[in-house]
Amino acid sequence: MAAFPNDSPLRTTRSRWALYVVLVLLLGVYLGINQIVGLRNEPDIAAWKPLVWEISSAIVVFSLVPFIVHFERRFRLDARPRWPVFVAHACAALVFCALHVAGILILRKLAYAAVGQHYGWDSLPVQAFYELQKDLITYVVILVVIFANREFKVRRTGELRAAELATELSQARLKHLTAQIEPHFLFNALNAISNRMHEDVDAADRMISDLGGLLRAAYDSDNHVLVPLGRELEWLRGYASMMTERFRGQLSFDLKVAPGLDAVEVPRLLLQPLVENALKHGLPMGRGNLWVDVSRQGSILLYTISDNGMGMSDTTIKPGTGLSNVARRLELLFPGTHTFSLGRREPTGTVVTLSFPVEN
Repeated sequence: MAAFPNDSPLRTTRSRWALYVVLVLLLGVYLGINQIVGLRNEPDIAAWKPLVWEISSAIVVFSLVPFIVHFERRFRLDARPRWPVFVAHACAALVFCALHVAGILILRKLAYAAVGQHYGWDSLPVQAFYELQKDLITYVVILVVIFANREFKVRRTGELRAAELATELSQARLKHLTAQIEPHFLFNALNAISNRMHEDVDAADRMISDLGGLLRAAYDSDNHVLVPLGRELEWLRGYASMMTERFRGQLSFDLKVAPGLDAVEVPRLLLQPLVENALKHGLPMGRGNLWVDVSRQGSILLYTISDNGMGMSDTTIKPGTGLSNVARRLELLFPGTHTFSLGRREPTGTVVTLSFPVEN
């Protein structure tokens, strides 16, 4: 028979209460054994009696704990003004003591009666006063534990919420940085199509078709920060097709990808800005070779983009450039676990390398 949906929470609650009862009994046994050791020089006291005393006391105290928790929620220790809270808990402490005394008397009398003996106190006022000073301390300890537990939960909730907000902020910043790339790319693509239109209408038409495919792919993954590498490479191939069409016969594009990496999750639109940067600065006239290599070393994915163009005199990544955008996105996604470098390629050209961790 299938279980009802509410069975699991109910079973969990029962298990917690069962564990609570077991822990109370174990605590009572522990305290009873300590009493037995302390009274080992008293031969007239049977060993089972200290166990009855301590177990009965533990049962009553921990039976009242849920009521103290509920009462503290109504009269919170950190509530203002302070004096009503103090008066309320002072009265509650006296009630707690009275219930504790009454409870242990009943339980001990029942336990003694079960073995044919009588339990009683020589002086009820004296014993009640003795229990009162212990119960006041016990009540205060319980209040402190309740307060500390609540403060821990509040702080933990605050830390989790802060972490969630930080994650949401990082996601928003990542999407914003990615969104900066798309209008820039679209402007350059339209400009390239416009230039080609005057030279070869059919080529311009093919470029428009490629651009439509790229925009469709971008729209399909618009809300994703990470996408499968296969989709990222599809976008890159479309962009490369446009650029080789624009510089037909002048630009050579070579993409080399290690096998088995298509499903690996990678940052969206990370390769295209690097290739676009290489075309803009390394091969501004579209004459030359451009190589893109994607490989994996254990849990690290490695991108290498190189060209045989004029090279760059300054290999520093400057703010406000496409490379700066890529660097900031890598830092947000993989803080302290990525590499990103720009260098000269021998004998001519520029090489950009970056790496970041990926899941298996």
